[in-house]
Amino acid sequence: MAKRKAAQEEEGLDSLLDTMFNVVGILIIVLVVVQIGMQQSVEQIANSISVDPAALEKLIQELEEVHKDKLKVESDIQETNPNEQDLAELIKRIQSESDSKEAVLKSQQGDLKQALIAQENALEMQKEAEKNKGERQKLSKDLNSTLEQIAKLEATLDDTPPQAIRPAKVVNLPDPRPAPDGIKEAIFLCTGNQVYPIVIDPIRDAAKKRSEYLAEKGQRKYIDDPKQGINAEKFVKDFNERPFQDDFFKVEMYAVGRDPRLRLDPRDDAGFKIAEIQNPRSRFRKLLSQVDPSKFYFKFIVLPDSYEAYVETRHVTDEMGYLSGWDPQKQDWKYTTSVGGKVKFGPAPPPPDPNAPKPPPRPPGPKPNVLD
Repeated sequence: MAKRKAAQEEEGLDSLLDTMFNVVGILIIVLVVVQIGMQQSVEQIANSISVDPAALEKLIQELEEVHKDKLKVESDIQETNPNEQDLAELIKRIQSESDSKEAVLKSQQGDLKQALIAQENALEMQKEAEKNKGERQKLSKDLNSTLEQIAKLEATLDDTPPQAIRPAKVVNLPDPRPAPDGIKEAIFLCTGNQVYPIVIDPIRDAAKKRSEYLAEKGQRKYIDDPKQGINAEKFVKDFNERPFQDDFFKVEMYAVGRDPRLRLDPRDDAGFKIAEIQNPRSRFRKLLSQVDPSKFYFKFIVLPDSYEAYVETRHVTDEMGYLSGWDPQKQDWKYTTSVGGKVKFGPAPPPPDPNAPKPPPRPPGPKPNVLD
């Protein structure tokens, strides 16, 4: 780009010099012609026999005009015949003007580019605004609808007569402490906003009898190799085929290592609901009255969906003078217990080494805080 620009500048200077030389040549030719004409006129006057004064005066005027033209031509020649210094200054001035114009052109190009970018951004913003126009209209419509609903609810609230204030519920502050010596726990599960009493001893005894009966009756079915013991998978499957339950729970067996265990699943709507808990003549109150408060305390296992039922039950048990405590658990918590008895799964472990030293007895730990 720079070579092309320099070539264009050299061509411009050559053209300028050619033009200047042509003009100088023409002016020299004119001067020669004028001088020749003046000599011829003088010779004609000298050869004339008689001189007309008017013609002589006219000739003198023409001579003066010619002299003026000569001076003008010489001045033009002087002006059109610059020296090297003038040409250098002229080239320098032309170069400076060219650089200045190029800088202006670049500045204008930059401004034009920025203007195009700004225009493109404005078009993008306009497209985005058009795109969001429908969403804004929908939000505005939803807002107006919500405001109308709020106004209707406020009007309904103004027309609603004031309701009687419910009596405040008294909640005792917790006082964690261990249970007295010689007192046992009676467990209740609070789930589904209902209260399920867990009477585990009859369930465990019934499961123990059934499992021992199955093991004795089906030795050939459950024991393929005497060294491998009872097949846990087959045994558990047969045990769970027959429904096993009480008034509040469905019971299911599962295996953990060599031990059969039981999992209790609450039966639908089999627990005590809040209305029944609050009723002084309900089955729930009769069940509680059969428990000796000097021999048992109540342990409530509470799942997240049953705090209301637990609070109502605690009011009742506290009024009846029972010691109580609670154990909050996750929603998927299940009550489990071992079956016990003779039935074991899998191969028997090796007998302990009779010569191995017995570990020292552990000191009894602190009693847990089960009451509050």
